[in-house]
Amino acid sequence: MSRAAVLAGAAAALAGLAALAGCHGGAHDAGESDDPVEAPLPLPDRGGAHADEKPGFIAVLTPKHSRDVMVPFTSASATLLVKLGDTVTQGQQLARLDDRQLRQELEAARAQARTAQAAIVQAEVDKRGAEVVLKREQLAESQGVGSVADVAAATQAVAKATATISFAHATADERATRIAQLQAHLGEMTLVAPIDGSVALIYLQDGARVEEGRPVIRIISGGVFVTFAIPADQLDTIKLGDTVDVRIDRRADLATAKVGHISPELDAVAQMIIADAELINPPADLQPGTVCRILPRRRIATAGATSPAPPAN
Repeated sequence: MSRAAVLAGAAAALAGLAALAGCHGGAHDAGESDDPVEAPLPLPDRGGAHADEKPGFIAVLTPKHSRDVMVPFTSASATLLVKLGDTVTQGQQLARLDDRQLRQELEAARAQARTAQAAIVQAEVDKRGAEVVLKREQLAESQGVGSVADVAAATQAVAKATATISFAHATADERATRIAQLQAHLGEMTLVAPIDGSVALIYLQDGARVEEGRPVIRIISGGVFVTFAIPADQLDTIKLGDTVDVRIDRRADLATAKVGHISPELDAVAQMIIADAELINPPADLQPGTVCRILPRRRIATAGATSPAPPAN
């Protein structure tokens, strides 16, 4: 999955988080005692009963690389070989699809292939017999004891036998192609990891029926970055390359990140500007999907320019 697709999914998640924060933010903030001592930029009063009153911008940890393993064929059931959180390597088996029907089709195709080979042998025997008859009729006709009509009939019999051999070979080739296809499909009934990483999501229960083209397992790798949503009227508080603080859910210490991308247009799903930041020396145990807050640092004017400064204590 490309980074753009990952960001699109994160934008949808941020839209839901923003709505949730707007509906519950006031009641939750009243009882919080672990807000950061640092002083991020204050949010302007946007009004409305559902405004998000918490400081900073709502964010979520997003995997850098994400790949969904899809089902190539509909199967009556899928047997999972990994569980959520497992570390996997590229090519490792993740799940097996029920292949009983496919194996039955393969056996039927092999039986048809054997029949086609037998038809080739029979057609070649018939041709040799027709050629013997043709030589006999030609000899008889040359000695004046045979007829031209008999020679013509024998010649036609040889041509017919030759055509039958060609048809039998074509049928055998068709059967061989079908066998190769079924064997390839049979190999695809075992789903393997496309990349090194860890199992982040399992879409179905063990033993459940699966439909062609549906995802079964999601593999993520490469660590995480922070995707966050900026209200359009606060876009001037964040600049590309800014260093920001990140308050990660259920963690006491602030993390630090550098803004690496800001979308040039309003996201249609989140109705905000979507941006992302690269974490600086992040903890190793961060989990994708964790909710966090981006806390912009105050800017100090220097010789006509501005530069980020750490939040005040």
